[in-house]
Parts: sequence; structure tokens; C-alpha cells
Amino acid sequence: MNLLIVLFTAWLSVFSFQPDNPPAPCKNSQYILAQSKLKYDTDQRWNQSEFRLHIQEPRVNNPQRYSRVVLNNASSYFEIERNRSEGTIKRIIDERGSFRALFNDNTDVPAEIEEKYGINQQRSQGYRNFYQAMYGLPMSVTKEFYDKMAPAEPIVFEGKEAYRISLELEQEMISKHWQLIISTEDYTLLALEFYHPKNPEEGEIIKFEDDLQIDGITLPRMRHWYKKQTDEYLGSDIIVREMN
Repeated sequence: MNLLIVLFTAWLSVFSFQPDNPPAPCKNSQYILAQSKLKYDTDQRWNQSEFRLHIQEPRVNNPQRYSRVVLNNASSYFEIERNRSEGTIKRIIDERGSFRALFNDNTDVPAEIEEKYGINQQRSQGYRNFYQAMYGLPMSVTKEFYDKMAPAEPIVFEGKEAYRISLELEQEMISKHWQLIISTEDYTLLALEFYHPKNPEEGEIIKFEDDLQIDGITLPRMRHWYKKQTDEYLGSDIIVREMN
């Protein structure tokens, strides 16, 4: 009996000895991301939803930028309309993937306007991919979206405890390397960092603010863009309201 007690005590001391008292490991990145998705899309409606949004998009060099966006995730229909100095340009990608454009509601788009604003299918698909990814966060971060996901790191972001999840994307969007900053308290998406391994000084960060409920889904209403190293303000994307 005494021998069993000695052996048990020795076993317990080996497995409980932690000389440097390391912090408890983070939860799995996939788990953290899944919890964040549930926070924003409790009933998992994102893939079947349609959004019709007025978005103010002021930039330092273009403070008046404004877009009207229709994004139908069920049918893949997309349109974006912006006012330019020459007139209004609308890009449309329909349910079949066909592209068309309107200039001042006319299908006859002048060649100089097409060239200046890149009015073509490839550029317009880029717009669709961008809005679907950015306005679908965190739901848009699926296994098809990225190649690699690193283990979550515990950090403090602007005074809040958070997880940082590093991703290497399947297709580059601003950068191929993203870092999601997610609150440890309630899985709120706090920020998105774009990291450029070869040029780390060129990194950017989006900070999210406020929420908007649409069709049972919570969307971050404001996205503020900054340079990562200097915190220099670059611009914002603000959902003003839904279109009728």
C-alpha cells in the first residue's frame, strides 16, 4: 500500500511540474472562428441572404466616395453603383455570371470611361469578391477561402484581451496574409490586419465599430482603415442604410 502511494506521488509531481508557469494554450483557431460566426450569424443565414446597402466610403484622397451595393449570396447576383465626375457607373454580374455595365442608365458606355475605370468583367468580379469577403466577415472565412490557418495567439488589442488568427489566403486580396483579431470575451471581430511579409512596413489594419442587424445577421457597420505601423488614417466604409 505504501509503495502505491509513493509511486502515485512521484507520477503526480512529474506531470504537475511547470517550472516557467506557461500560460494555458489558446482554444483552437477553428473553434474561435466558429464561435465568432455564430455571434454574427446565429441561424447561419449568410449563404442565403441578400443585402442592399448604401455605403459611405470616404478616402483621404476621395472624401465623397459613395456606393450602392446589392449582394445576393444565394444567386451570386451582384451590382455596385457609384457616382463619378463624368456620371453614374453601375456594374452588374447576374445569376449566370454574365457581366454588363450602365453609364447614366445607358448600356452604351464610352470607351474612355471603360478604360479609365476598368469597366470589364475581371475588374467587376474583383469588386464582387471584395464586398462578399469584407461584408461577410467573419462568415466569409471558409475553408475554401484560405490555404493555411495558424494556431490562435493571445494578444492585447487596444486594451482588450483578444485572439489573433493568422491566415494565408487561397487568392490574394489586398494581401495574401490576413490576421483576424477576435475578442476573447464574446468573440466580437475587433480588427483585420493585412500583413506583407516582404514589406512589413506596408501593412494595413481595419478596425470595426458598431453593429447593424439585417435579416437576422449582424454586420459590423463601420470599418476604419489605417496604416499598421503609423496608425495613419486612410478612410472608412460606413453602412448608412438599406436600399428599398
